[in-house]
Amino acid sequence: MSMKARSVAGEAARNLVTGTTRALWWALAFVVLVGGLAVADARVLVRVWQDADAFRSAGAAVLTLASEREQVVDGTRCQGLSGVSRLAGAGALRPGTPIRAANMPSSDLTVWEVTPGVLELLTSTARPTQVVTGATGGIWLADDLAAALGASAGDDLVTTDGRVRIAGVYSWPDDGRDRVLAYAAVVAVPASGTFERCWAEAWPADEDAAGLLYSAMSPGADDPRLGQLNSQRGSTYDLTGSVDSRPTATAPAAAAVVGLVLGCVAVRARRLELASALHARVPKRLLSWQLLLEAGCWLAAALSVTAAATGVAALLGSPGPFLETWATAGMTAGAGAAATLIGTLVGVLATREKHLFRYFKER
Repeated sequence: MSMKARSVAGEAARNLVTGTTRALWWALAFVVLVGGLAVADARVLVRVWQDADAFRSAGAAVLTLASEREQVVDGTRCQGLSGVSRLAGAGALRPGTPIRAANMPSSDLTVWEVTPGVLELLTSTARPTQVVTGATGGIWLADDLAAALGASAGDDLVTTDGRVRIAGVYSWPDDGRDRVLAYAAVVAVPASGTFERCWAEAWPADEDAAGLLYSAMSPGADDPRLGQLNSQRGSTYDLTGSVDSRPTATAPAAAAVVGLVLGCVAVRARRLELASALHARVPKRLLSWQLLLEAGCWLAAALSVTAAATGVAALLGSPGPFLETWATAGMTAGAGAAATLIGTLVGVLATREKHLFRYFKER
């Protein structure tokens, strides 16, 4: 390190230690102003993720194709739609043979035979309340039906035809979704053969993906009915648009303005000191590096606190990706820090030795 560089670093260190820089106060100002914007942006993003999760968990992203007059859905084609375009999962359904529980012998229990893809959809739209880990067979019961039978996941359901294992219990609330599985038993079957309905989850929601379901129809079939498992929350949820149009989308720009002003004010508060240094023939170039070093030190501390606070804000109650939320909100803090350094440099360059007497009178 050259003599001049060591002198600049040493002077910056002394100013930080003696309190000349007022590092603590500027760091606190940055955390409150810029950090507050970053935390606010993180919480708004969490709200967007919560709305998207509510849309998806209500089954609003599940598109349905049905023909109740006959079974015209090709199970293999329907199951094969999973992963095509924006279809996150797909599966077929058909009515199965009703069963009778030994403790409810007077009532037939509705049974739906489904391909494995429907069971996968249940994990995102029906939020299983009980699941037997690693279960490969058995039946799934709607929670209302399980409560009526006094049954839980892992139990054996005694029917008039024998015993059957309960692999899971799923929730099917009355929130506007199709009531087809509201009080029913679900049995997984191979995808071969024909079915009555085809369900596919388009996520992120995409109305254009609905046309793909028609490819699951058997040749020559007609009169299909295309719909939505739950239409109470609208036909689609524009996740990208919601993120882009969120109220805090301009937070990085606002933080940049705040940081620019903060950097300038921090330097202008020491204008008499800086003008005196210039009068003592300290090159403005070295003075600029000294002020940038000082600002960099208190900014590092402020950014550490801001990053931690933003991380907590991005994590609490968020069903979305933590790192993506944290990084997006962190752009606000980054923009504020960069602007603060620019403001510091602008403040130094705006300080004039010839204004020393005026600065002295204004102190």
